[in-house]
Amino acid sequence: MTTQDFILHKVRLTDTLASLAKRINISAINLKNFHNQNCENLSKLWVNNLMGIEFILIPTHFSTKEELEVQQRKMLPPENYFPAFHSKRYIAEESFEQPGKEDLKLSYHVNLKIQEENSISIVETTLSNFLKNQNISDDKVSSLSLECMKSIYPVSLQLAENGTIKSCSDHQHIVKKFKTKRNEIEDFYIGELSTAYLDLFEKNISDEDYFLQKLKSCFLYHILFPNLKWFSKTSSWKERLSIQINSFPLEFTFKTENFYEIPDFVETAVTGIISDPCSLRELLKGFRIEDENPEDFIHAEIQIKYFTDKITKQLDEARTSLNIWHQNDLFQKHTLHLTKLQDEGLPNTTER
Repeated sequence: MTTQDFILHKVRLTDTLASLAKRINISAINLKNFHNQNCENLSKLWVNNLMGIEFILIPTHFSTKEELEVQQRKMLPPENYFPAFHSKRYIAEESFEQPGKEDLKLSYHVNLKIQEENSISIVETTLSNFLKNQNISDDKVSSLSLECMKSIYPVSLQLAENGTIKSCSDHQHIVKKFKTKRNEIEDFYIGELSTAYLDLFEKNISDEDYFLQKLKSCFLYHILFPNLKWFSKTSSWKERLSIQINSFPLEFTFKTENFYEIPDFVETAVTGIISDPCSLRELLKGFRIEDENPEDFIHAEIQIKYFTDKITKQLDEARTSLNIWHQNDLFQKHTLHLTKLQDEGLPNTTER
């Protein structure tokens, strides 16, 4: 607090706590609390009279708890999607940790082009600059997978009113792009395994419902395109989330907390705990199995921290951690860190 936040008032014989509070249009209890919280070496107010008190701190700008809450909620992103929520570019750093296996670390750029068409938000997404464990991937399977994905970018997505993915904007165009590029890919990636992979990729993207579901369940897209109502939730809620590739979504119980201490950003922490009984075997196989032993059920927790600009409401950064335990041992830790890229291509380095 600075001296601009208060006036050091010398108490007069005619002053009372109530009369001073009325003069600045706050309650006596709020005035007493303000003084006691900021008085440092001055005498504290223990009763509602000012007997024996030489000085009292009078706030120059005071907000009640209710008024402060209203002011803070105005700093949050609105519940309906607006194009300025996203920056044009982010850098993503993703890691997978599993005991007994080598850690996998991925980094890539996320490029977004957002347009409004008849009040509908269309976002073109392109992923580029892939690195695997800080190197350009040189194994055949990973390289072929990247070439297939590159062939269909940009992928145009229609967003729902709340900011989540609603549909593919032009699914047939995605399929057509891959078919056009497939011959070029096959010229380099030859052999039965490559042909089988390309056949499967084409089959999967040709099924619009399957392709859309894969996008919606992708960890990146789930975090990058959140339900904007999350930011202003005041009570817990249940929602389904995919936590394993090629598996079914599981129900989590979520809650939201907002923190306003960072000067330019609001930190919104969304945490979820699994509330859907699921065994490790079911999770990995991707389908339900009857009469599973409850001792084999997993425990999972997810924490997402969003940092949004207090003025523009734009998403500046997101940090996510998903932990899965089996029989009290950590089975897998999956993290994702999204950072807004500045115009010069460097990530935002604001300390939080």
